[in-house]
Amino acid sequence: MDIGKFIIQLQNCTKKEFKQILKGFEVKLSDKEIEGVHPLLQEISITWLVLGVPNAIQQKLIQILGEKRAITLYEQLKEKGPSSFR
Repeated sequence: MDIGKFIIQLQNCTKKEFKQILKGFEVKLSDKEIEGVHPLLQEISITWLVLGVPNAIQQKLIQILGEKRAITLYEQLKEKGPSSFR
Protein backbone atom coordinates (compact mmCIF):
# COMPACT_ATOMS: atom_id res chain seq x y z
CA MET A 1 0.00 0.00 0.00
CA ASP A 2 1.37 3.43 -0.83
CA ILE A 3 1.30 6.39 1.54
CA GLY A 4 -1.60 8.11 -0.24
CA LYS A 5 -3.81 5.04 0.13
CA PHE A 6 -2.74 4.61 3.76
CA ILE A 7 -3.67 8.21 4.58
CA ILE A 8 -7.04 7.85 2.82
CA GLN A 9 -7.67 4.60 4.71
CA LEU A 10 -7.00 6.34 8.03
CA GLN A 11 -9.10 9.37 7.09
CA ASN A 12 -12.08 7.26 6.05
CA CYS A 13 -12.03 4.52 8.66
CA THR A 14 -14.78 4.16 11.21
CA LYS A 15 -13.98 4.04 14.90
CA LYS A 16 -14.43 0.28 14.74
CA GLU A 17 -12.00 0.00 11.80
CA PHE A 18 -9.52 2.28 13.57
CA LYS A 19 -9.71 0.06 16.63
CA GLN A 20 -8.96 -2.93 14.37
CA ILE A 21 -5.95 -1.15 12.81
CA LEU A 22 -4.59 -0.46 16.29
CA LYS A 23 -4.71 -4.13 17.35
CA GLY A 24 -1.17 -4.68 16.07
CA PHE A 25 0.24 -1.72 17.96
CA GLU A 26 1.94 -1.68 21.36
CA VAL A 27 -0.10 1.33 22.45
CA LYS A 28 -3.54 0.19 23.51
CA LEU A 29 -6.24 2.86 23.43
CA SER A 30 -9.36 2.82 25.53
CA ASP A 31 -12.71 3.46 23.86
CA LYS A 32 -12.64 6.99 25.33
CA GLU A 33 -9.18 7.62 23.86
CA ILE A 34 -10.30 6.29 20.47
CA GLU A 35 -13.23 8.74 20.64
CA GLY A 36 -10.70 11.55 21.06
CA VAL A 37 -8.08 10.40 18.56
CA HIS A 38 -10.40 9.27 15.75
CA PRO A 39 -11.48 12.81 14.71
CA LEU A 40 -7.82 13.81 14.42
CA LEU A 41 -7.43 11.29 11.59
CA GLN A 42 -9.38 13.67 9.35
CA GLU A 43 -6.54 16.18 9.73
CA ILE A 44 -3.82 13.86 8.38
CA SER A 45 -2.06 15.33 5.37
CA ILE A 46 0.69 14.14 3.08
CA THR A 47 2.42 17.46 3.77
CA TRP A 48 3.19 16.14 7.26
CA LEU A 49 5.87 13.97 5.63
CA VAL A 50 7.78 17.11 4.72
CA LEU A 51 6.69 19.64 7.33
CA GLY A 52 6.02 17.37 10.28
CA VAL A 53 2.86 17.00 12.34
CA PRO A 54 1.42 20.45 13.19
CA ASN A 55 1.87 21.54 16.81
CA ALA A 56 -1.88 21.89 17.32
CA ILE A 57 -2.39 18.21 16.40
CA GLN A 58 0.55 17.15 18.55
CA GLN A 59 -0.88 19.02 21.52
CA LYS A 60 -4.35 17.52 21.06
CA LEU A 61 -2.87 14.03 20.90
CA ILE A 62 -0.75 14.68 23.99
CA GLN A 63 -3.83 15.92 25.86
CA ILE A 64 -5.65 12.71 25.00
CA LEU A 65 -2.86 10.15 25.47
CA GLY A 66 -0.10 11.85 27.41
CA GLU A 67 3.26 12.68 25.87
CA LYS A 68 4.91 9.26 26.11
CA ARG A 69 1.98 7.32 24.65
CA ALA A 70 1.41 9.94 21.91
CA ILE A 71 5.04 9.65 20.79
CA THR A 72 4.87 5.85 20.88
CA LEU A 73 1.68 5.82 18.79
CA TYR A 74 3.21 8.17 16.22
CA GLU A 75 6.39 6.07 15.99
CA GLN A 76 4.37 2.89 15.56
CA LEU A 77 2.27 4.47 12.81
CA LYS A 78 5.49 5.34 10.99
CA GLU A 79 6.88 1.85 11.57
CA LYS A 80 3.80 -0.05 10.49
CA GLY A 81 2.73 2.30 7.71
CA PRO A 82 3.93 2.09 4.12
CA SER A 83 7.65 2.38 3.54
CA SER A 84 7.20 5.82 1.95
CA PHE A 85 5.80 7.08 5.29
CA ARG A 86 9.20 6.66 6.96
